[in-house]
Amino acid sequence: MSARVILPLCLVAIGIWLAAVASAEPAVEPISEKLASADAGVGEKAFAQCSACHVAKPGAQVTVGPNLWNVVGRPVAAQSGYDYSESLKQVSGEWDFERLNVYLYDPKLLAPEGRMPFPGVKSTAERAHLIAYLRTLSDAPAALPEAGTASAGVASVGDDPQQWQGLPPGPGREEVFYRCKACHSLMIVKQQGLSRAAWDQSLEWMVEEQGMTPIEDPATRNRVLDYLATHFGLD
Repeated sequence: MSARVILPLCLVAIGIWLAAVASAEPAVEPISEKLASADAGVGEKAFAQCSACHVAKPGAQVTVGPNLWNVVGRPVAAQSGYDYSESLKQVSGEWDFERLNVYLYDPKLLAPEGRMPFPGVKSTAERAHLIAYLRTLSDAPAALPEAGTASAGVASVGDDPQQWQGLPPGPGREEVFYRCKACHSLMIVKQQGLSRAAWDQSLEWMVEEQGMTPIEDPATRNRVLDYLATHFGLD
């Protein structure tokens, strides 16, 4: 076979290989067996990043995103009153544990042209805790899968060395981490250097101008403000 024939064939083969690599989805670790040992209380804190766009209350109206009450077991793209993307409408089936697992890891894996501007939860432990909490947001929570082997247990979110992205330990760290990272880089938070009053005004501005869900619990709000003022306040 001449070089004139071999070279085009090689280029075609390389093109096919590159296309396959580009379209390959990263493996997402299964979550079902980990849910029995997941902590819904930890997941509730992680849900703060979801609450920037979603409510999760019986009968609540949709906001930026659909109401997540009864989301586990609900057909995909089935919340009445919400205009889903065509990409998500094409996904069949229900929001079972594994489909939620993939979507929370990276929404684009399930709906490539979807509108959800969320980079995903890459920590398997965090996703397990979060899904365990989503399960509780129901009139009749779905049954948990049977516990698997001991190796299928869920680590504490705090055991992940990359989890907090440089936020120092202290009361309020989890609330600040989950709520802030939903919309922007935590580097912005760490560079501010605001007084407690200025942080308070900033939270109000985020609610009024950016559509952030307000922190309704006064104790949680005070804990967030104390943390921000202590670690990222005025020198």
